[in-house]
Amino acid sequence: MAEEPVEIKGEMTLLSVLRLASVDLDIIQNGVKSKQNSLPQLFDNSPLLVDCSQLGASCVELDFAALRKLLLALGFIPVGIRNIAEECRELAVHAGWAVLRSGRATGAPSRSERPVDAVTEEVLTEDAPCHPLTSVKVVNRPLRSGQQVYFPEGNLVILQHTSAGSEILAGGSVHVYGSLRGRVLAGIGGDTSARIFCQKLEAELVSIAGHYRLLDDIETNLKGSPAMVWLDGEKLKITPMF
Repeated sequence: MAEEPVEIKGEMTLLSVLRLASVDLDIIQNGVKSKQNSLPQLFDNSPLLVDCSQLGASCVELDFAALRKLLLALGFIPVGIRNIAEECRELAVHAGWAVLRSGRATGAPSRSERPVDAVTEEVLTEDAPCHPLTSVKVVNRPLRSGQQVYFPEGNLVILQHTSAGSEILAGGSVHVYGSLRGRVLAGIGGDTSARIFCQKLEAELVSIAGHYRLLDDIETNLKGSPAMVWLDGEKLKITPMF
């Protein structure tokens, strides 16, 4: 039997997510540009999913067509929108957005009433305040899917495992004393000497100083093993820890 010329199937894909907390396009633009400035190569032509869970019913004030044009102009490829209030779905569809289904309720008042900035992140922080001169930040709890740790001032140490869908960003090196899953970006300020160390390499994406690769694209027999990721010139290398 001849093979089908095309195939359509459901598949989970790792995407960047833009969580909106404002309908003001100028605020959104400034927030996105700020993120891009820290990781220009990562976000170049990157597919992007927009999450409206924090907007609630106020999404009716959002110009969805203009938002799509804005993201394209900023170099993203907007692929869909999710967690949108029911009253806004038609507006988004007419503007050309694919509306993704979600298991979570949309427009929950407790989220929409938060005082927020244009682009928000779920950031794990330690109970103790981070001193400006501290070059090492220690996180002593697991990092779950959808959570992010962002520490541009120095090295990050994660004492437990990280889950698929999580994200770690550090100005220096990243140490994970458990299974490393999700996305991990070291040297986000351009430090090419930064490295990634982990007890069990299972990450979806690794990046050092803007040089990034999906782990599936890298030929290595170290998946699931203690490993170190480092930058040799323009090439990411993965070597055993022991």
